[in-house]
Amino acid sequence: MNANQQVELGKLFFEEGLPGFGHLQFFQLLQEEESPFFLIQSVEESDIGFWVINPFAFFAEYEFVLSDAAKSALHIDEETPIAVFNIVTIREGNHVTVNLKAPIVVNLSNRMAKQVILQDDKYPIRQPLFAKQATAGE
Repeated sequence: MNANQQVELGKLFFEEGLPGFGHLQFFQLLQEEESPFFLIQSVEESDIGFWVINPFAFFAEYEFVLSDAAKSALHIDEETPIAVFNIVTIREGNHVTVNLKAPIVVNLSNRMAKQVILQDDKYPIRQPLFAKQATAGE
């Protein structure tokens, strides 16, 4: 049995693409089985993908107000079910950071998604995902 099985959770449509990848609009959302990590992978260019997390699983206090423009772009109202993901980056020395400044918001009703850049400075672009662990010999 393959321990790293990926489960497809559905397609996502980014009307404006993602920053730096505006030409790509169609992505699939995959989850590593038994893992808090997800993969948003381009349908148009399969070598383009982003590891993401559900931020609330790691940062219980994470919250933000979605702008009216973002709500309008995603066709979100008070009753619309949404999901939130944040892009994870593995940096030099295996330091893992998460971009809390620009969450990806998904309208679960119509599968439209958008990366939203928050206007306040409450959250960093490079928030460490895990507390720094001491290494042997320190």
